[in-house]
Amino acid sequence: MATANGMAQAYPSYNFTTQNSQSDDNGSTSPSASLTSGTTAKDSSAPSSVLEQSDMKQQQAILNPTSSSWVPNIGATDGQFTQVGAAGPANTAPLMPYQPAPSVNIAQHPSQQQAPHTPMSEGNAVVPYSNSNGSLKTFLSVSPFPGSAQTTSSTLMSPDPTPQHSTPSYLLTAPAATPLNHTEPRNYAPTTCGQPARQEPPPKFDLGLATGQAQNGAQDPFYDPNAAKTFTASKMASPLALQGLQVFDFRSDKLKALTSTPSGYPSFRTAMAPEFFPFVEGSKQHKTVNHGVVKIRNIPFDTKRAEVIAFLGRNSKILNDSDEPVHIIMERVTSKTMDAYVEFCTLEDAMKAVERHHVNISGGRVSRLGDRPVDVELSDQGCLMKDLFPLAVGIFWDGSRPEFKAHKPDQPWENFKGFISEEEMTMLVKHVEVPHRSPFSKDCPQRPYECLISTLKKFPWGYTDHITILQRRAIFKATCELLRLLARSIFKYDNHLHLNKQLYRRVASAAMSCPGFTPLMKDDIAWFAQMSDEEQQLGYGQPPYAFGWRHQYAMCLKPGMPADVVEWYIALIRDQTLRDTMSRPLQDRNDIQERTRDTNPYWGHFWAELGHVMGPSFDSLTIAQVAHMEFSAVERILSRALAGH
Repeated sequence: MATANGMAQAYPSYNFTTQNSQSDDNGSTSPSASLTSGTTAKDSSAPSSVLEQSDMKQQQAILNPTSSSWVPNIGATDGQFTQVGAAGPANTAPLMPYQPAPSVNIAQHPSQQQAPHTPMSEGNAVVPYSNSNGSLKTFLSVSPFPGSAQTTSSTLMSPDPTPQHSTPSYLLTAPAATPLNHTEPRNYAPTTCGQPARQEPPPKFDLGLATGQAQNGAQDPFYDPNAAKTFTASKMASPLALQGLQVFDFRSDKLKALTSTPSGYPSFRTAMAPEFFPFVEGSKQHKTVNHGVVKIRNIPFDTKRAEVIAFLGRNSKILNDSDEPVHIIMERVTSKTMDAYVEFCTLEDAMKAVERHHVNISGGRVSRLGDRPVDVELSDQGCLMKDLFPLAVGIFWDGSRPEFKAHKPDQPWENFKGFISEEEMTMLVKHVEVPHRSPFSKDCPQRPYECLISTLKKFPWGYTDHITILQRRAIFKATCELLRLLARSIFKYDNHLHLNKQLYRRVASAAMSCPGFTPLMKDDIAWFAQMSDEEQQLGYGQPPYAFGWRHQYAMCLKPGMPADVVEWYIALIRDQTLRDTMSRPLQDRNDIQERTRDTNPYWGHFWAELGHVMGPSFDSLTIAQVAHMEFSAVERILSRALAGH
């Protein structure tokens, strides 16, 4: 096509629609659509700068047609869109980017002449607008604030354009002034509360939350002055202090009182105080109580525990089942069943049971247990302990407490050697392993297990000066072996009437409540019995991580002590022993580190502070001697760790 001067320039066809409008004498606009196809002419009457920019934009659109954006063509037919971002022919209107729809007020210019291009400013902008014939007929007055005095039609707010859709400000397309033809569908979202839309940056974020009054005078409905004070007070502390405060809140009251110092560490005197020190000698926790005892003589060999309880009657006030009140004496070497002892709550209860038996005899009713008549007589704890530990010579029993005789050098067979011998415990296991060699326990296979229960319950563990490491190890070894054999019998379903899970629980419970066993020994028994950590700690007073107490042969957890206090002391001992190791000479340090690989590091190098030498000399030590060594080592370590506090 040719221009007014006879010059023509061809353009490739784009198949897009530009948006134009015509204005009448009254200044109103009517939308119109024009579809370009084939070639179009370039109007030379436009300014040169605008023509050069149009050529550059058009070439860019040819080379990169995907960089253009398409918006609906207002006033056109369905399916027509306007391309935004590409400069078209001069006789087409400049294109407007997709921006918030401003309020449009079109007024006729008095000069009816072409004016130089004026870019859009922050206030009301005057934008050149061309009609279909290319003459500059009207000016477009754009107001950036809806609801201003120049607004003639209502518009909907649109979001700001994304960076990839932004175009220069001089490429604008005038939207239609018809209220029903908008760039977006009708929006029913709630509008702002009478506040004009602003392009100003948001106010600075106030961490102090000192006021709930907004900058525009509106009151924040979520403002809470108490919360503001709390936040203002807490933000003054450092994150490390807040973290320490949070951990401190979860500690027990005893640990709070222990560490309530500026440095967080107590003095050595406070750490060794009985109300804070969490370790005790385990064997010393055994308490002897003189319960009433009744002795039943001449019982059958195959007498069962349930038969003895039924013989005494339901009205008999014997001890609870967990205390194991029935003790059927078995000779450990021959497995022969002897007499039975029953413990009552008080001496008066035991006397009433014996009196009832004598009344039956006087009435002509002989007391029988099974098919054999039996005798019931009042006894005491001394006779029970003497029959349970027959090889304990050199002592006499004052109730359940042993009284040791003077040492006789000329009569060594009369001197005390122990409450129980290693041979006795070995024979107790042999009766179960080889039952056909034990004719007396053939009809009562549960008897060795019941003998072990009575031994663990009635053993005088509190007298640690006369119990050696070797003797305790023999009892523990027999306990583990019998638990293993009983589990095998239950699995094979051997004699399920006598060897059952109930008997297994009784043996395991007696071993776990034994005060003479160390935490590590009880942890092994709990592994045999498949007990959970909660059952060990809550039911039997085991410390957390009992498997790490590998070098504590006498020391255990004090009953009722919080677990975090115990962990605090162990951590202090562990850190101090590691520092002590690093201060040793290189050869000694390497030797300790090599030996540490074979043990548990939970207590650090506490074993190096003890200095035990394993062998016969260590096995001959008493529990009291080992306890003295352990508590002395703890005292030395704590004195070094808390020297400056």
